[in-house]
Amino acid sequence: MALPLSKILTDENISPRAVSFLREKGLDVIDVKEKGWHGADDKFLMTFAWKEERFILTHDSDFRTMAINEGVPCYGIIYLRAKDLRVEKVKEVLDEFLKIEKEMTRGTIIILKEKLVRIRPIVR
Repeated sequence: MALPLSKILTDENISPRAVSFLREKGLDVIDVKEKGWHGADDKFLMTFAWKEERFILTHDSDFRTMAINEGVPCYGIIYLRAKDLRVEKVKEVLDEFLKIEKEMTRGTIIILKEKLVRIRPIVR
């Protein structure tokens, strides 16, 4: 894994076990649920992540839409689109993703599926 993908904000739809897994891998993770931000506005979360220079890890496509179509400032998004969202499968997808030796920097949208990773710049 190439830095600066070392700081992540996990959306409320990410399992606490997946959050723990990422921390075990050495990532600096802030979890929306642990902060008590259940139901927080997505723009608030994007602003927080932007200021903190964190990628947002989510199953929700709304973040991508806001970054691309609405121009909301976004540090980066990891959009987990796995068909099987059981925690063990999600951890497998994340583990494979963390082995990738590509530069994933500010302004990047990463789309993760079981056997597919797409890395694209946010284009407005």
